[in-house]
Amino acid sequence: MKKLLSILGAITLVGTVTPNVISCHNKKVVNNDDAGTAKDLEVLNEIEAKATKKIAEKIKSNMYVDSARNNLENIFKKVNSTSQMYHLKLGSGEDNKLGTYFINNFKNVFDNVNNDLQNEYSNYFADKLPLTLDDDRNDINVTFIDVDALKKKFPVGINPESFSAVRVDYKASISLEYKGLFIRFDLSTIYNVTENPTALKAISNNTTTFLLENVKEYFAKLETVDFSENEIFKSLYDKGIWDFSQSSKELDDVLKHSFKEYLASKKEFKDIEITYNDVDLMTKSAEGDLNSKNKGYDGITDNYKQKALTLSNWIGAQTNGWEDLAISTSDFVKFYRDNVGTIFSQDNSTDLSLGSFIINWNYINIYGMGLSGNVQTTDGEDLVATINLSQPAIDKKLSNWGKIIITFIKYYGGKTIDGVKNIFGVTDQLFKEISRKNQKNGLKDVIKLLVDDFKGSDDAKDLEDLDLFNFMVHPQTPKKYPGIIINRRLFWDSLGKQPWAVLFTFGEEFNTGLYYSIASSDGTYDGNPANGLIFGVEPKANKNYILG
Repeated sequence: MKKLLSILGAITLVGTVTPNVISCHNKKVVNNDDAGTAKDLEVLNEIEAKATKKIAEKIKSNMYVDSARNNLENIFKKVNSTSQMYHLKLGSGEDNKLGTYFINNFKNVFDNVNNDLQNEYSNYFADKLPLTLDDDRNDINVTFIDVDALKKKFPVGINPESFSAVRVDYKASISLEYKGLFIRFDLSTIYNVTENPTALKAISNNTTTFLLENVKEYFAKLETVDFSENEIFKSLYDKGIWDFSQSSKELDDVLKHSFKEYLASKKEFKDIEITYNDVDLMTKSAEGDLNSKNKGYDGITDNYKQKALTLSNWIGAQTNGWEDLAISTSDFVKFYRDNVGTIFSQDNSTDLSLGSFIINWNYINIYGMGLSGNVQTTDGEDLVATINLSQPAIDKKLSNWGKIIITFIKYYGGKTIDGVKNIFGVTDQLFKEISRKNQKNGLKDVIKLLVDDFKGSDDAKDLEDLDLFNFMVHPQTPKKYPGIIINRRLFWDSLGKQPWAVLFTFGEEFNTGLYYSIASSDGTYDGNPANGLIFGVEPKANKNYILG
């Protein structure tokens, strides 16, 4: 069986990087058979993050390149004020010669880091190196830097003679294999090549000082962020996008959009040529409290929790139907906080941290010149944006989710039997459609029918955050996984060797939101009926039939 690379679907690997080296979001992860345990994924993520950070630390001092000392004078001929960008054709003579400097510069650092990682993880990489640099995927762009405009706008104490400069963006493609897991990720490095590094550095310092002076009010609002109230990030809170442990791309995207709008609104930047690089504006410096292990239960990862977290544990045994359940949203919120999303069980007076981040100047180019370093406070320290989620804000969304789940349960008027059987009741017409869908694509299509039927009902139409609610099949469930029909009851149990789970979810994205599995199997059933879970659907006319 091909295992997924994450219990939560496709994984995104993120590392902390510094000045002019950036780990791009363009990452491809492939799995081989019998690969992909949670621990292996953690190690894979760890190695990728260390590789990115180590390369950044070793190469950051090379951002300013002296063209004369490195035989790069001809690179200035590739661009000018009217033709400002050129893509080096690495297969041709002169372009290849120019590109070789940057490739070799990067490769020297890469080889050192590769050897360091091999030594650090020698138990697995005894006879091979962990990283591979794909020479066929090297990509180098040259961009014109308008030195005259920079000198005029950001004059320096020295008055250098006219000199040329270009920005070089080099993208390397790196692959990593660990225990059958394979990942390819890109690293982008920015160089400013110039005839006068001293003068260009001085101009860059003045440019950064000017920027910071004129955006300090904007960044001051980021030092401590109330996630549910901050005008930049509130939209993510509203969408249930809370977990940034695997990727902070959503945070980065909304900050980029906001920052661009802010710069466009400031008169100080009206006549300055600003462009943006396809790199992160914000980089994680410390993990947040929320992650896939503590924010919910996915039904497969920790199979010892399966029986403890079924519906009957908070709604009780209900063999005669769920229509008249005497439960409230507070019952759900308490159960979820105490048992499912255990990170939420802490003191209600304490905010949750969703992570801390530094802001990278290398997202911005001024008149073509790439900037370096991080946004700093007036004390000369890196500004650290800490994003917090308050307990009242958590309660509000959990209550909305709980109300939807309770309404969903009552709508289907099913049964909870023996603590492990969850049977949903539907109309005869819907059961016929469900039976047809089960034959075609199995559990996934059956669940979708239940969700669509509920969301289209009068019971659901006025529920707040209904668009964030879903009842879904775990991504690790086989694509076509039909259930068994006995006595007009369609059900899935733990007898099969395939993992499956059905979950209530909250949020626009599965990986970044919350989830709660009410029935599942990890595919390792021990044969004891007392340990098996069942999820089923039946016509409401079956009300008196109890599955033994």
